[in-house]
Amino acid sequence: MSICLLHHVLLTSLVIYRVAGDTKTLWSQWWTYEGISGPDYWGLLNQDWTLCNKGQHQSPVDINPRNLVFDPNLRPLRVDAHKIDGYLVNTGHDITFFVNTTNPRPFAFTGGPLSYTYRVHHIKLHFGKIDLLGSEHTIGGRPFPFELQIYGYNGELYDNFKEAQLASHGVAAVAVFGNIGEKISPELDTLIKAVNDIPYKDNSASLADVSIMGLIPETHDYMTYEGSMTQPSCLETVTWVLFNKPLTIDKQQLSTLRRLHKAVSRDSPSLLMENNFRPPMPVNRRTIRTNIQYQKQPSSCGIQKFAFYEVNDRYRLT
Repeated sequence: MSICLLHHVLLTSLVIYRVAGDTKTLWSQWWTYEGISGPDYWGLLNQDWTLCNKGQHQSPVDINPRNLVFDPNLRPLRVDAHKIDGYLVNTGHDITFFVNTTNPRPFAFTGGPLSYTYRVHHIKLHFGKIDLLGSEHTIGGRPFPFELQIYGYNGELYDNFKEAQLASHGVAAVAVFGNIGEKISPELDTLIKAVNDIPYKDNSASLADVSIMGLIPETHDYMTYEGSMTQPSCLETVTWVLFNKPLTIDKQQLSTLRRLHKAVSRDSPSLLMENNFRPPMPVNRRTIRTNIQYQKQPSSCGIQKFAFYEVNDRYRLT
């Protein structure tokens, strides 16, 4: 399809949608993960989304183990341990857990590559139609079947997530891969069981006493880089932290996620929420740092099934 024809098709759709709602609502509903509204076209028409196509620091990325730069100055990430309340939403694009802003104690993380304290705002779940796809970030070209992303905003400089995502050092995101196995995380199981109550777009359900600590693997090893949001408007204000140990998710949990709909009712059975991940974007000139010391790889590290991390000593920071 030519660019001119593509623009004609999309603009025709916009005229139809404008009858029913305002422009802001239109754009939030328009994008998808496939076809002419998929990732390749996110930045073509909406001027607020131009970074999706023209940005040089986009996320996710493929992490080449041989290009990792060991940085001994990277500290462990510190995460609060108390539980929080919130609500789970089927957005039509993914499953998102929004933290209740009225929680008496905000949940935060700091340390690692971060110079500020970040208040957790929401958690997103990404997964694939088959076991060989699902994660947004990949390791050595290989995806995982699942990726959980915890987004926080800089609570020291900004009042809320909307304000922070527009500014440098405004957002930090923690990514945790999911690997298929039997010893599942109780907290992840709680989230996925609650998904049964929100099968269709715009469905929501309250969820109490969630332990974000329980969603983070027991490891201090991670990789980090400067990137963007992985959904429109693809703002490049995110510091990413990717843990070097996956959670365990079983096939039944994946099956539960794959039965979710991205439509508003059961009248559209073919519109399943699947493959809701953005493909890896070019790394360009960015450095991906790590605190993983390749001399002492733990034998229990689940990621070893896909790749062995070999740190590039030529670029070892001191």
